[in-house]
Amino acid sequence: MNRQGSFALYAMNPKYKKIYCCTPVAFQSNDGFWIRDTGLICTSLRNMGVESKCIMPLPFYNGDQTEHLIRTEYKNLKSVAWWKSLGIDALVLYSWGAPKYLPIARAVKKAGIRLMIHMDCTDDIAGAFGTNTPLYKRAAKLIRCTLADIFRVWHLKQADTITMGETAAEHLSSHLFYGKWLLNKLFPTPCPVSPLCKYNGEEKKDTILCIGRWDDVVQKRPIFMMQTLEHYYKTGGTAITKIFGTITDKLKEFHSKLPSQIAEKIHLCGYIANHQLRTQYKEAKIILCPSSFESSHIVSAEGLCCGCSVVVPFRLKPLRDICWYTTKNSGTISQKDTPESLAQAIHREINEWACGKRNPYAIAEAWQPYFHVDKVFNKIFQ
Repeated sequence: MNRQGSFALYAMNPKYKKIYCCTPVAFQSNDGFWIRDTGLICTSLRNMGVESKCIMPLPFYNGDQTEHLIRTEYKNLKSVAWWKSLGIDALVLYSWGAPKYLPIARAVKKAGIRLMIHMDCTDDIAGAFGTNTPLYKRAAKLIRCTLADIFRVWHLKQADTITMGETAAEHLSSHLFYGKWLLNKLFPTPCPVSPLCKYNGEEKKDTILCIGRWDDVVQKRPIFMMQTLEHYYKTGGTAITKIFGTITDKLKEFHSKLPSQIAEKIHLCGYIANHQLRTQYKEAKIILCPSSFESSHIVSAEGLCCGCSVVVPFRLKPLRDICWYTTKNSGTISQKDTPESLAQAIHREINEWACGKRNPYAIAEAWQPYFHVDKVFNKIFQ
Protein backbone atom coordinates (compact mmCIF):
# COMPACT_ATOMS: atom_id res chain seq x y z
CA MET A 1 0.00 0.00 0.00
CA ASN A 2 1.41 3.41 -0.91
CA ARG A 3 1.71 6.43 1.34
CA GLN A 4 -1.62 7.84 0.13
CA GLY A 5 -3.45 4.77 1.39
CA SER A 6 -6.30 2.75 -0.04
CA PHE A 7 -8.90 5.47 0.60
CA ALA A 8 -7.72 7.14 -2.59
CA LEU A 9 -9.27 4.23 -4.50
CA TYR A 10 -12.80 5.32 -3.64
CA ALA A 11 -13.04 8.06 -6.24
CA MET A 12 -11.41 5.85 -8.86
CA ASN A 13 -13.63 2.82 -8.29
CA PRO A 14 -17.28 3.33 -9.33
CA LYS A 15 -18.59 0.92 -6.70
CA TYR A 16 -17.67 3.39 -3.92
CA LYS A 17 -20.67 5.71 -4.11
CA LYS A 18 -21.67 6.13 -0.47
CA ILE A 19 -19.02 7.60 1.81
CA TYR A 20 -20.47 8.77 5.11
CA CYS A 21 -18.78 10.71 7.92
CA CYS A 22 -19.05 10.16 11.65
CA THR A 23 -18.04 12.10 14.71
CA PRO A 24 -18.84 10.27 17.97
CA VAL A 25 -19.75 13.50 19.79
CA ALA A 26 -23.25 15.01 19.82
CA PHE A 27 -22.41 18.41 18.37
CA GLN A 28 -25.20 20.74 17.32
CA SER A 29 -25.73 20.47 13.58
CA ASN A 30 -25.92 24.21 12.92
CA ASP A 31 -24.34 26.45 10.28
CA GLY A 32 -21.01 26.37 12.08
CA PHE A 33 -20.91 22.57 12.13
CA TRP A 34 -21.19 22.20 8.35
CA ILE A 35 -18.27 24.51 7.62
CA ARG A 36 -15.69 22.82 9.88
CA ASP A 37 -14.25 19.40 10.62
CA THR A 38 -16.67 16.51 9.99
CA GLY A 39 -19.44 18.67 8.57
CA LEU A 40 -17.08 20.34 6.11
CA ILE A 41 -15.71 16.97 4.94
CA CYS A 42 -19.25 15.65 4.44
CA THR A 43 -20.23 18.73 2.42
CA SER A 44 -17.08 18.45 0.30
CA LEU A 45 -17.74 14.78 -0.48
CA ARG A 46 -21.21 15.67 -1.75
CA ASN A 47 -19.70 18.43 -3.88
CA MET A 48 -17.43 15.78 -5.40
CA GLY A 49 -20.46 13.75 -6.50
CA VAL A 50 -20.46 11.21 -3.65
CA GLU A 51 -23.51 10.42 -1.51
CA SER A 52 -22.56 11.49 1.99
CA LYS A 53 -24.27 12.04 5.33
CA CYS A 54 -22.93 12.85 8.76
CA ILE A 55 -23.55 10.48 11.66
CA MET A 56 -23.62 11.70 15.26
CA PRO A 57 -25.07 10.44 18.54
CA LEU A 58 -28.37 11.70 19.95
CA PRO A 59 -29.86 14.04 21.06
CA PHE A 60 -31.27 16.32 18.39
CA TYR A 61 -30.99 20.04 19.09
CA ASN A 62 -33.20 22.94 18.14
CA GLY A 63 -31.73 24.42 15.00
CA ASP A 64 -30.23 21.14 13.76
CA GLN A 65 -29.91 20.98 9.98
CA THR A 66 -31.12 17.44 9.36
CA GLU A 67 -31.14 17.00 5.57
CA HIS A 68 -27.76 15.26 5.56
CA LEU A 69 -27.70 14.20 9.22
CA ILE A 70 -28.21 10.84 10.93
CA ARG A 71 -28.47 10.81 14.72
CA THR A 72 -28.62 7.54 16.61
CA GLU A 73 -28.12 6.09 20.07
CA TYR A 74 -24.45 5.93 20.97
CA LYS A 75 -24.65 2.15 21.48
CA ASN A 76 -25.48 1.76 17.78
CA LEU A 77 -22.10 3.22 16.85
CA LYS A 78 -20.57 0.14 18.45
CA SER A 79 -22.95 -2.27 16.69
CA VAL A 80 -21.73 -4.23 13.65
CA ALA A 81 -25.35 -4.92 12.60
CA TRP A 82 -26.25 -1.21 12.71
CA TRP A 83 -23.33 -0.24 10.49
CA LYS A 84 -24.20 -3.01 8.01
CA SER A 85 -27.78 -1.71 7.83
CA LEU A 86 -26.57 1.59 6.35
CA GLY A 87 -25.29 -0.07 3.19
CA ILE A 88 -22.37 2.34 2.84
CA ASP A 89 -19.06 1.71 1.10
CA ALA A 90 -16.75 3.76 3.30
CA LEU A 91 -16.65 5.93 6.42
CA VAL A 92 -14.60 8.95 7.46
CA LEU A 93 -14.37 8.62 11.25
CA TYR A 94 -13.40 11.97 12.79
CA SER A 95 -12.35 10.47 16.11
CA TRP A 96 -9.24 12.60 16.74
CA GLY A 97 -7.43 9.28 17.21
CA ALA A 98 -8.90 9.04 20.71
CA PRO A 99 -8.43 5.50 22.13
CA LYS A 100 -11.92 5.45 23.69
CA TYR A 101 -13.45 5.23 20.21
CA LEU A 102 -11.79 1.88 19.44
CA PRO A 103 -15.14 -0.04 19.73
CA ILE A 104 -16.63 2.18 17.01
CA ALA A 105 -13.74 1.67 14.62
CA ARG A 106 -13.77 -2.07 15.27
CA ALA A 107 -17.52 -2.32 14.57
CA VAL A 108 -17.13 -0.41 11.29
CA LYS A 109 -14.38 -2.76 10.09
CA LYS A 110 -16.30 -5.87 11.10
CA ALA A 111 -19.22 -4.53 9.07
CA GLY A 112 -17.01 -4.68 5.97
CA ILE A 113 -16.83 -0.89 5.53
CA ARG A 114 -13.61 0.75 4.37
CA LEU A 115 -12.44 3.11 7.09
CA MET A 116 -10.53 6.36 7.17
CA ILE A 117 -9.70 7.79 10.62
CA HIS A 118 -8.79 11.43 11.08
CA MET A 119 -6.48 12.19 13.97
CA ASP A 120 -5.53 15.71 14.93
CA CYS A 121 -4.00 15.27 18.35
CA THR A 122 -1.03 13.65 20.02
CA ASP A 123 -0.34 13.53 23.75
CA ASP A 124 3.00 15.18 24.17
CA ILE A 125 4.75 16.33 27.35
CA ALA A 126 6.37 19.40 25.83
CA GLY A 127 3.27 20.29 23.84
CA ALA A 128 0.70 19.84 26.59
CA PHE A 129 2.60 21.62 29.35
CA GLY A 130 4.81 24.65 29.55
CA THR A 131 8.39 24.60 30.69
CA ASN A 132 7.34 25.65 34.22
CA THR A 133 5.30 22.50 34.82
CA PRO A 134 6.45 20.62 37.96
CA LEU A 135 8.34 17.39 37.39
CA TYR A 136 5.73 15.22 39.16
CA LYS A 137 3.04 16.48 36.78
CA ARG A 138 5.24 15.67 33.79
CA ALA A 139 5.80 12.16 35.16
CA ALA A 140 2.06 11.61 35.62
CA LYS A 141 1.46 12.90 32.11
CA LEU A 142 4.07 10.50 30.72
CA ILE A 143 2.29 7.54 32.29
CA ARG A 144 -1.09 8.63 30.94
CA CYS A 145 0.36 9.26 27.47
CA THR A 146 1.98 5.82 27.37
CA LEU A 147 -1.26 4.05 28.26
CA ALA A 148 -3.18 6.19 25.76
CA ASP A 149 -0.70 5.34 23.00
CA ILE A 150 -1.12 1.61 23.57
CA PHE A 151 -4.91 1.84 23.10
CA ARG A 152 -4.58 4.42 20.31
CA VAL A 153 -2.49 1.97 18.28
CA TRP A 154 -5.33 -0.57 18.44
CA HIS A 155 -7.77 2.14 17.37
CA LEU A 156 -5.70 3.39 14.43
CA LYS A 157 -4.88 -0.11 13.18
CA GLN A 158 -8.56 -0.57 12.33
CA ALA A 159 -8.20 2.09 9.61
CA ASP A 160 -7.43 1.55 5.94
CA THR A 161 -6.16 5.14 5.79
CA ILE A 162 -5.17 7.60 8.52
CA THR A 163 -5.10 11.35 8.04
CA MET A 164 -3.37 13.76 10.42
CA GLY A 165 -1.29 16.91 10.34
CA GLU A 166 2.31 16.71 9.15
CA THR A 167 3.88 17.47 12.54
CA ALA A 168 1.79 14.80 14.27
CA ALA A 169 2.65 12.36 11.49
CA GLU A 170 6.38 13.04 11.83
CA HIS A 171 6.16 12.61 15.59
CA LEU A 172 4.24 9.34 15.53
CA SER A 173 6.11 7.75 12.63
CA SER A 174 9.25 7.66 14.79
CA HIS A 175 7.41 6.75 17.98
CA LEU A 176 8.05 3.51 19.86
CA PHE A 177 4.48 2.26 19.37
CA TYR A 178 4.00 3.32 15.74
CA GLY A 179 6.48 3.32 12.85
CA LYS A 180 6.28 1.66 9.43
CA TRP A 181 2.75 0.29 9.74
CA LEU A 182 1.53 3.86 10.34
CA LEU A 183 3.41 5.20 7.31
CA ASN A 184 1.73 2.57 5.13
CA LYS A 185 -1.69 3.92 6.10
CA LEU A 186 -0.83 7.61 6.37
CA PHE A 187 -1.94 10.55 4.26
CA PRO A 188 -0.59 13.74 5.95
CA THR A 189 -3.59 16.07 6.17
CA PRO A 190 -4.18 18.81 8.76
CA CYS A 191 -7.57 20.14 9.83
CA PRO A 192 -9.74 21.00 6.82
CA VAL A 193 -10.64 24.63 6.15
CA SER A 194 -13.34 26.02 3.91
CA PRO A 195 -12.11 27.33 0.53
CA LEU A 196 -14.06 30.50 1.37
CA CYS A 197 -11.15 31.36 3.68
CA LYS A 198 -8.99 33.19 1.16
CA TYR A 199 -7.28 36.53 0.65
CA ASN A 200 -8.51 38.81 -2.11
CA GLY A 201 -6.30 41.86 -1.60
CA GLU A 202 -8.14 43.44 1.31
CA GLU A 203 -6.29 46.21 3.15
CA LYS A 204 -4.45 44.77 6.13
CA LYS A 205 -4.77 46.76 9.35
CA ASP A 206 -2.65 46.72 12.52
CA THR A 207 -5.08 44.33 14.16
CA ILE A 208 -4.46 41.30 16.36
CA LEU A 209 -7.13 38.59 16.51
CA CYS A 210 -7.62 36.26 19.49
CA ILE A 211 -10.32 33.65 18.84
CA GLY A 212 -11.20 30.70 21.03
CA ARG A 213 -13.16 28.96 23.77
CA TRP A 214 -11.97 31.22 26.55
CA ASP A 215 -13.84 29.20 29.15
CA ASP A 216 -11.20 26.47 28.62
CA VAL A 217 -8.66 27.91 31.04
CA VAL A 218 -6.19 24.99 30.87
CA GLN A 219 -5.71 24.78 27.11
CA LYS A 220 -6.65 28.23 25.79
CA ARG A 221 -5.16 30.21 28.73
CA PRO A 222 -7.35 33.36 28.58
CA ILE A 223 -5.63 35.10 31.51
CA PHE A 224 -2.21 34.34 29.98
CA MET A 225 -3.55 36.00 26.82
CA MET A 226 -4.71 39.10 28.70
CA GLN A 227 -1.41 39.34 30.58
CA THR A 228 0.41 39.10 27.24
CA LEU A 229 -1.66 41.91 25.78
CA GLU A 230 -1.17 44.02 28.91
CA HIS A 231 2.62 43.68 28.56
CA TYR A 232 2.42 44.40 24.84
CA TYR A 233 0.63 47.69 25.39
CA LYS A 234 2.73 48.69 28.40
CA THR A 235 5.80 48.35 26.18
CA GLY A 236 4.51 50.66 23.48
CA GLY A 237 2.18 48.44 21.43
CA THR A 238 -0.28 50.33 19.26
CA ALA A 239 -2.19 47.63 17.32
CA ILE A 240 -5.85 47.03 18.08
CA THR A 241 -6.80 43.63 19.55
CA LYS A 242 -10.16 41.96 18.92
CA ILE A 243 -11.14 38.99 21.08
CA PHE A 244 -13.84 36.69 19.69
CA GLY A 245 -15.43 33.65 21.30
CA THR A 246 -16.51 32.93 24.85
CA ILE A 247 -16.17 36.13 26.88
CA THR A 248 -16.13 34.89 30.46
CA ASP A 249 -16.70 36.88 33.64
CA LYS A 250 -13.01 36.54 34.47
CA LEU A 251 -12.05 38.04 31.12
CA LYS A 252 -14.45 40.92 31.69
CA GLU A 253 -13.09 41.46 35.20
CA PHE A 254 -9.46 41.45 34.01
CA HIS A 255 -10.35 43.86 31.22
CA SER A 256 -12.16 46.21 33.59
CA LYS A 257 -9.08 46.54 35.80
CA LEU A 258 -6.73 47.50 32.96
CA PRO A 259 -5.63 51.14 32.63
CA SER A 260 -8.09 52.93 30.37
CA GLN A 261 -5.47 53.62 27.67
CA ILE A 262 -4.88 49.86 27.40
CA ALA A 263 -8.48 48.69 27.83
CA GLU A 264 -9.65 50.88 24.95
CA LYS A 265 -7.31 49.01 22.58
CA ILE A 266 -8.65 45.56 23.57
CA HIS A 267 -12.16 44.84 22.25
CA LEU A 268 -14.15 41.98 23.80
CA CYS A 269 -16.28 41.12 20.77
CA GLY A 270 -17.89 37.79 21.69
CA TYR A 271 -19.35 35.47 19.06
CA ILE A 272 -19.94 36.45 15.45
CA ALA A 273 -21.05 34.43 12.42
CA ASN A 274 -18.35 32.58 10.51
CA HIS A 275 -18.74 34.68 7.37
CA GLN A 276 -18.18 37.79 9.52
CA LEU A 277 -15.15 36.14 11.05
CA ARG A 278 -13.68 35.61 7.60
CA THR A 279 -13.93 39.37 7.04
CA GLN A 280 -11.96 39.91 10.25
CA TYR A 281 -9.24 37.49 9.08
CA LYS A 282 -8.88 39.25 5.74
CA GLU A 283 -8.40 42.66 7.38
CA ALA A 284 -6.18 41.63 10.32
CA LYS A 285 -2.43 41.06 10.29
CA ILE A 286 -1.87 38.73 13.24
CA ILE A 287 -3.48 35.71 14.88
CA LEU A 288 -2.38 35.39 18.51
CA CYS A 289 -2.56 31.84 19.88
CA PRO A 290 -1.69 31.74 23.62
CA SER A 291 -2.68 28.07 24.07
CA SER A 292 -0.71 25.70 26.26
CA PHE A 293 -1.09 23.11 23.50
CA GLU A 294 -2.87 22.64 20.17
CA SER A 295 -2.70 19.99 17.49
CA SER A 296 -4.87 21.37 14.72
CA HIS A 297 -5.56 25.02 15.51
CA ILE A 298 -8.36 25.86 13.09
CA VAL A 299 -8.20 29.59 13.86
CA SER A 300 -4.55 29.73 12.78
CA ALA A 301 -5.31 27.67 9.67
CA GLU A 302 -8.20 29.92 8.64
CA GLY A 303 -6.15 33.02 9.35
CA LEU A 304 -3.18 31.83 7.29
CA CYS A 305 -5.47 31.10 4.34
CA CYS A 306 -6.66 34.72 4.63
CA GLY A 307 -3.14 36.15 4.67
CA CYS A 308 -2.60 36.55 8.43
CA SER A 309 0.58 35.62 10.24
CA VAL A 310 0.64 33.77 13.58
CA VAL A 311 2.30 34.49 16.93
CA VAL A 312 2.64 31.54 19.33
CA PRO A 313 4.39 30.68 22.63
CA PHE A 314 7.75 28.95 22.90
CA ARG A 315 7.93 25.17 22.69
CA LEU A 316 10.73 22.81 23.68
CA LYS A 317 10.30 21.15 20.27
CA PRO A 318 9.68 24.23 18.14
CA LEU A 319 8.16 22.61 15.06
CA ARG A 320 5.60 20.66 17.08
CA ASP A 321 1.89 21.54 17.19
CA ILE A 322 1.11 25.28 16.99
CA CYS A 323 4.67 26.38 16.16
CA TRP A 324 4.33 24.74 12.74
CA TYR A 325 1.96 27.54 11.72
CA THR A 326 4.78 30.09 11.89
CA THR A 327 6.84 28.36 9.17
CA LYS A 328 6.81 29.48 5.53
CA ASN A 329 7.69 33.02 6.65
CA SER A 330 4.32 33.24 8.38
CA GLY A 331 4.88 34.16 12.01
CA THR A 332 6.93 34.38 15.19
CA ILE A 333 7.59 32.07 18.16
CA SER A 334 8.30 33.65 21.56
CA GLN A 335 11.65 32.93 23.18
CA LYS A 336 10.01 31.80 26.43
CA ASP A 337 6.58 30.56 27.44
CA THR A 338 5.75 33.70 29.43
CA PRO A 339 3.38 36.63 28.82
CA GLU A 340 6.34 39.00 28.68
CA SER A 341 8.12 36.97 26.02
CA LEU A 342 4.96 36.45 23.98
CA ALA A 343 4.36 40.22 24.08
CA GLN A 344 7.86 40.73 22.69
CA ALA A 345 7.05 38.25 19.92
CA ILE A 346 4.03 40.38 18.97
CA HIS A 347 6.29 43.42 18.73
CA ARG A 348 8.69 41.51 16.48
CA GLU A 349 5.89 40.31 14.24
CA ILE A 350 4.36 43.78 13.91
CA ASN A 351 7.81 45.00 12.91
CA GLU A 352 8.07 42.26 10.26
CA TRP A 353 4.88 43.61 8.70
CA ALA A 354 6.12 47.19 8.94
CA CYS A 355 9.40 46.27 7.22
CA GLY A 356 7.60 44.56 4.34
CA LYS A 357 8.75 41.07 5.37
CA ARG A 358 5.19 39.72 5.53
CA ASN A 359 3.21 39.37 2.33
CA PRO A 360 -0.47 38.39 2.79
CA TYR A 361 -0.72 37.08 -0.78
CA ALA A 362 2.34 34.87 -0.28
CA ILE A 363 1.13 33.60 3.11
CA ALA A 364 -2.31 32.68 1.75
CA GLU A 365 -0.86 31.03 -1.34
CA ALA A 366 1.61 28.99 0.73
CA TRP A 367 -0.98 27.59 3.13
CA GLN A 368 -4.17 27.11 1.15
CA PRO A 369 -2.97 23.84 -0.49
CA TYR A 370 -2.47 22.41 3.02
CA PHE A 371 -5.81 23.48 4.47
CA HIS A 372 -8.46 24.05 1.80
CA VAL A 373 -10.64 20.97 1.99
CA ASP A 374 -11.29 20.80 -1.77
CA LYS A 375 -7.56 20.80 -2.53
CA VAL A 376 -6.81 18.26 0.21
CA PHE A 377 -9.50 15.80 -0.86
CA ASN A 378 -8.62 16.12 -4.51
CA LYS A 379 -5.13 14.95 -3.54
CA ILE A 380 -6.56 12.00 -1.60
CA PHE A 381 -8.98 11.00 -4.34
CA GLN A 382 -6.40 11.21 -7.11
